[in-house]
Order: sequence, then C-alpha cells, then structure tokens
Amino acid sequence: MNTIFKHSLFVTMMGCAAMASAQVVRIEVDYIDNQGLVPGDTYRVYAVMEHEGDILDAVFGEASAPLNITSTKPFYQHPRGGSLSADIQRIDTMDDSSLLYDSWVTIGAEDNYMNAVSGFIMDFTSFDQGGPLSTRDGAWFVTPDKRQAMAPPSKRILLMQLTTAGEVEGLINLHGRTRAVTDMEGNVIQGQEVIQAEGLTFFCKKP
Repeated sequence: MNTIFKHSLFVTMMGCAAMASAQVVRIEVDYIDNQGLVPGDTYRVYAVMEHEGDILDAVFGEASAPLNITSTKPFYQHPRGGSLSADIQRIDTMDDSSLLYDSWVTIGAEDNYMNAVSGFIMDFTSFDQGGPLSTRDGAWFVTPDKRQAMAPPSKRILLMQLTTAGEVEGLINLHGRTRAVTDMEGNVIQGQEVIQAEGLTFFCKKP
C-alpha cells in the first residue's frame, strides 16, 4: 500500500499525543474517567477525518507498514470482554460497569449493538492476555457501507479503547475513502478517492 500522506503535525489532548497527516487530519486520544472500577487508566483513540461522511473501513498492518500497540504495563482485559468491541455485550455492561472499561479495538462502535467489526488474519492472543497488539499481515475492518465506518459531524471515528496502568505507544495504518458527492440524480460526481495513512503514531499516559 502506497501512502498519500506527506506531512504531519503534533497534537496534544488530555495528556495524550498523536502524530497526524493530511486527509486523516489527526489522531486524537481522550482520557476516560473509569471511576477506579478497574486497575489503571482508560483511553480512547480516534481518527479525525477531513470531512463528515468520509469512510474509514480498516486499521491494518503489513510488512512495509507494521501495526504495533504496546504498553509498559499490561492492558486490562475483563473476563467477559474481548479483543473487538463487538464482543462487549451491552446488556452485560448493565450488570457489571467495569466491563465498560475493557480494552478492545473497533471502527466506530463501542459494543455489540449494530457492530459489524471483524478481524482479518489478526492474532489477538497476546492482546487478550494483556500483552501488545501487533501485525504485519492483518487488519480489523468493516465493509464501507456500514454506518459505523462513516465519519459523523464530529469527524471522529473511534478506533480503540485501552485500559492500562502503563504508558502506551501505538503505530497504526488506516484505509478508507473520501465521502461521495452526488448530483440531483444520485450519480457520484466527486469524492471516493482512496484514503491511506501509514505510520500514524500515538502516545498515552495519565494526565
């Protein structure tokens, strides 16, 4: 995959930081108050797209652009959770609030409700045991027709939630396309260019 991103900037938000580029304007990391219900601190990582309606359909790693997410302490993994947000049963969170702060990856959805995120040749074994998440030949994805792949008015698409007592470093790659612009008859007249961002980094530590 050939990157179309040539320039980057540095942003800081809520004690976390990220490197970012052109069409994916930036990566933002929010600190989430987990109320001390689980060990460590909780963060959410977002891709901020250039336009509302832009599509993000995959977070990937490959030989020329690896994906690697590590922490200096183990990632918290709830016994009833999972590596993907689709594994989080919304009804279970009503019985056990600590499940809300499990560590998982996603595209745009935080639990199982209307969530089609899947892994493709991804080995989540280490991550499920609190270790790093890495791949040189895999992805998590949704098909681009799914609502969760589309940037909302905030332009932010949720990529993952991470809970850990350590400091996090992430290296990820994103794939998608720009929003379609149609004429009065519904014909696409503009947009749908490929978005591909490689080598995006982010960092998280307690504010």
